[in-house]
Amino acid sequence: MILPLQCYRCGAAYTYLGERPHPARCPACGSSCVPPAGSLTVTNSVHWESANGLAKVWVHSTDERGRPFEFEVAAHGRSGKLVAIKADGVSINPQTDQTLETLPPAVRDEIEAQGIIHIRMTKENSKV
Repeated sequence: MILPLQCYRCGAAYTYLGERPHPARCPACGSSCVPPAGSLTVTNSVHWESANGLAKVWVHSTDERGRPFEFEVAAHGRSGKLVAIKADGVSINPQTDQTLETLPPAVRDEIEAQGIIHIRMTKENSKV
């Protein structure tokens, strides 16, 4: 398997060649703040909604190496926007990070289960 990756901490782009899941460490800086290793498993989610229809969903998950990831979506009705991501405890700006073009399937499914089916991602035209 050949997998292009980018470190969220130092920005180094690199390629992993090997079996899944990747080692979950940046070869340049040693940070564990890199994309999920393998698939994500949802461990918990929190849904909050106000009386005027504004809502937030926080989805907590772990990758196959046990590292935590958190995704936050702000929504109104059935439409939402990814507003925050944490990878291994480090905040990542979803508006500037180019490696997150789609939500991982388990996270997307959890958000859709809360009734939010149109999610804007890092690029204005990207939708899940």
